[in-house]
Amino acid sequence: MHLHAPWKTTHREPEAPVRGEVVLAVDSVGVTIDDHQILEDITLDVRAGEVLALVGPNGAGKSTLLNAITGDVGLNAGAVYLDGVQMRVWDPTERAMRRSVLLQQVDISFPFTVQEVVEMGRSPWAGTPAEMDDDLVVTGALALTDTEDLGTRTYTSLSGGERGRAAFARVLSQASPLMLLDEPTAAMDIRHQELVLRRARDYAATGCAVVVVVHALDVAAAYSDRVALLSLGHLRDIGTPEDVFTAEQLSEVYQYRIEVLSHPRTGDLLVLPVRDRRTNGGAQ
Repeated sequence: MHLHAPWKTTHREPEAPVRGEVVLAVDSVGVTIDDHQILEDITLDVRAGEVLALVGPNGAGKSTLLNAITGDVGLNAGAVYLDGVQMRVWDPTERAMRRSVLLQQVDISFPFTVQEVVEMGRSPWAGTPAEMDDDLVVTGALALTDTEDLGTRTYTSLSGGERGRAAFARVLSQASPLMLLDEPTAAMDIRHQELVLRRARDYAATGCAVVVVVHALDVAAAYSDRVALLSLGHLRDIGTPEDVFTAEQLSEVYQYRIEVLSHPRTGDLLVLPVRDRRTNGGAQ
């Protein structure tokens, strides 16, 4: 329970997103690490109300692009704009009010409980009217991620999949207009993979925006409005899954024969590797 004083925050709070508006813009971004060009001339935008999936083979630059978007990696070219303002202009709290981030690895050394970890997501809103909703938001985030029964458990005692759901609950509780997720379901079983991605889809449906790094192409097709296909540090294509996920393009980018089909019952896009033992698989 919070004891509220008059609000004294000096941070610029975000306005509610308007569906279809650009909430984040990546303009001609380049990233060089250890004299190696990881990203080159990446330009894309993210709009309120959509899920944008970042896909591509290992080493394509997906996680680096996400880190460039969050401001956690330096740029040697271009700029990233959040709410129309360069990312570096916002102070850390203002950035946290506008975008939440779930990294591949969430390392917490101290013995915090899951409840405490999820409550950390509310820290950007301390001293603002939104602080009044802390308890309600945290309770809802635990329920939405199937972590209610884990609330009193120590985070470090959890399995990989349980940690992933707890970390995702923290991101949900942050309630920012833009959610950035780097392979959020990597350690999860099928039921919880689908749960987390449905929650991400539902989050975008409220008018917020979600960017998610995904390895499974069929999952990206199922849950995203648009996909950005990266290859060797370049943006190869961006558009709807139906437009970007062609057998020819995917086979070339992944250097493995891939076929793209429609599910016979639902019509959903199916992206499958070609498996033929007589020809040593689908390798090109």
